[in-house]
Amino acid sequence: MPFLRIIDVNLNRLDESLKLIEDIARFHIYDRNLLSQTRNIRNAFRDFKKSLPLKKVIQSRLSSEDPGRPAKFDTITTKTSTIVILSNITRAKEASRILEETCKTFDTKLSGSMKEIRFKIYDLEKDFVRHIDKRFDPYLHVIIDEQYLPSCNVEEVTRILMKNGATMIQLRITSLNDRAFLKYAHKIRKTIGEKDVKFIVNNRADIAIACNAHGIHLGQKDIPVSIVRRIMGDTAIIGASARTIKEAVKAESDGVDYLGVGAIYPTKTKTDARKCTISTLRSICRSVKIPVIGIGGVNDKNYKSILHAGASGIAVASFVFGGNMKNRLRSLTRK
Repeated sequence: MPFLRIIDVNLNRLDESLKLIEDIARFHIYDRNLLSQTRNIRNAFRDFKKSLPLKKVIQSRLSSEDPGRPAKFDTITTKTSTIVILSNITRAKEASRILEETCKTFDTKLSGSMKEIRFKIYDLEKDFVRHIDKRFDPYLHVIIDEQYLPSCNVEEVTRILMKNGATMIQLRITSLNDRAFLKYAHKIRKTIGEKDVKFIVNNRADIAIACNAHGIHLGQKDIPVSIVRRIMGDTAIIGASARTIKEAVKAESDGVDYLGVGAIYPTKTKTDARKCTISTLRSICRSVKIPVIGIGGVNDKNYKSILHAGASGIAVASFVFGGNMKNRLRSLTRK
């Protein structure tokens, strides 16, 4: 059998990469679907190996003579969890392709089995990327309302928000023209760059797509979730406002990723917002599985009551912009 050493090396590469991917799905991401997919691929790979003369493959190993063995052979750099995930999926794809090609020299049926595994890895990669793109921390959702735009430098405000605990930033504009809306949206998105903070556009799917926002927030009378999902894609984060259990359950069944529930307290930003009690918030949190964000009149004196009711996060606007922004943000992130 030719290419024994190449086969041995790539069996190990694929085995190691798939095991790491499985552990990430199980212990880091906690996603049953990704875990199940990875395990199915590993099971198929085990069946593949049963058809190989593994003893001969292992006996061909000359790891002591491998020029790539020393630690200094590869450039070692600090990596984020996302890079670790994607780089190991890439290793798995490369190894599966090499095994597919080398198997053609002695067993075309076995090569075909590895081709099937390779395409399953492609599908797995797509699902991991979808999951990574949709990850968000709902804890501190800051709304930049249009009333604050004339008196602030939106890029500087965005930097302050990111450095002082904001996990999501929403731009809410209702009366400015579309070009002005898009201009501000572009500035915020560019400032966020590749940071983990997510940028959400209120209501306008066209603006969200044009500036490459991470997602959109919809009110009860806005465009339906199903249409937004179709035009923005699976990786878009979609939030929806809800004031009752019925609205919350309906939004979840429609496929939104989080709920904005309120107004919990009287708010200066939206004086016409309808009230939603802490008791209703608690009931909503118990009725849905997606993250719930409490909104409306949230400040450093009452935000803990929202979290104690079961909310995953809080949304703030006037409180943050009504004083020293850094201090007020930090007052909401104290443990």
